[in-house]
Amino acid sequence: MADALDLTPVVAPVSVTPQEALEYFRAKGFAPPDSRFSYLDWWGASHARGFVVAKVMQDDLLRDIRDAVNRAIAEGQTLEQFRAELQPLLKRKGWWGRKVMTDTLTGEVREVQLGSARRLRVIFDTNMRTSYAAGRWVRIQRTKKALPYLQYIQMERINKRKSHKPFHGLVIHVDNLFWVTNFPPNGYFCGCTTIQLSAAAVDRRGLTVTTDPPVGTREWTNPRTGEIIQLPEGITPGFDTNPGATFLAEQRRYERIAGDLPPTAGGTEAALISEARARGLRTGNEHLAAIDLDPDESHAIGDIASVAPIEWVTGTRDGVEPTSVMSAAMSDPARRIGVVHNHPNSSGFSKQDLLALDFYSGLERLIAVGHDGTLYRASNPRPGLSTVIDPLYRYSESLVNTVAANLGMDAIALFNLRGHATASALARAGYLDYAHAITGGSRVNLERFGEANMSWIIERLVEWLTQ
Repeated sequence: MADALDLTPVVAPVSVTPQEALEYFRAKGFAPPDSRFSYLDWWGASHARGFVVAKVMQDDLLRDIRDAVNRAIAEGQTLEQFRAELQPLLKRKGWWGRKVMTDTLTGEVREVQLGSARRLRVIFDTNMRTSYAAGRWVRIQRTKKALPYLQYIQMERINKRKSHKPFHGLVIHVDNLFWVTNFPPNGYFCGCTTIQLSAAAVDRRGLTVTTDPPVGTREWTNPRTGEIIQLPEGITPGFDTNPGATFLAEQRRYERIAGDLPPTAGGTEAALISEARARGLRTGNEHLAAIDLDPDESHAIGDIASVAPIEWVTGTRDGVEPTSVMSAAMSDPARRIGVVHNHPNSSGFSKQDLLALDFYSGLERLIAVGHDGTLYRASNPRPGLSTVIDPLYRYSESLVNTVAANLGMDAIALFNLRGHATASALARAGYLDYAHAITGGSRVNLERFGEANMSWIIERLVEWLTQ
């Protein structure tokens, strides 16, 4: 029997237009090829930035599926329409039925399931639900001042999950951390939703606001990686995220450093930033990927065309070197190559980073993401950059050490501050373009050091550069 809950909305549910869902979906780039074999390889919040279909290794095929999902959202297609359009294409391209593939993680060769009617249903349903959920969350954030509460609703249907029943009817403030992990959908084909309410509506309905939702956690091990995580009770692994919240948080940081990239390249770059940080957090090492910012079929490498990563390379905690394929691409003056890499200590650009930007004639753009979420972008190097970098870093080091002498800051913190000061001065003096979105521990270090001290150092460095 259904719970005795009046679902007649006192405040109508916040509607979401296809455009709001499309903004989220179209911002996605491609997940890296080596993260596409299993649905467990591209995990959780990564889906907010990178589009992936398990075992779709070729970019042209992944693009076909993404285009079909895009049309389904834009045109409001049914599952039957989606299947009728996409299934013949996938069969024609050979991505259908069972075939032998090599596991990109283990190297094992085994028979796997490619396209099927069931898989198309999963692709359609999951992408439609998460895209509309993300659009709904974006709109909720715009209207939460007037409508600050969300009521969790489990729709009455035959196949509803018992594990979601404890959430049904809960009224919780929009900003409660509950919604970070429990905003629906909370599993494949989950039909749960939310109703947004004003404080007056909550009072009129005699509802009680829950400030401490009774949600426990359970331990779950990713069978692909062995990673052990704590999952909220009742949530399917991988759905313990809020795609809209992830999208907004990363979008706001990324927009501060994005510059004027076209949307598709920007979506891919943002996905690589998320993946580089995730890889770094798992391994503690640096990881690097390169993308073609202005793709052309003549510049395809292997099966790579469009704005998919040229390749990934893993380094050590202290650095990472490009492969010969990457170096060749970055050395081609006809190319516009962007590089994304992570910094385990969340530092700004090193001397080696900026020297690479000047050394490779086809390298236009360099992104560093710290493990605390901080983002740095250096781009468009100008003549003479390499001649000033080494002495400028030495001068920056002496200034930072002098100012911080009585602050008790460790060497890593000072190294990070030196990188930010040096890149800022180079930008002010016209040697390159520089943008940053500093957060987490990097922000704490900068505040401890003092914005006024940082400004003073940058001014001294600019004076040296322009004398």
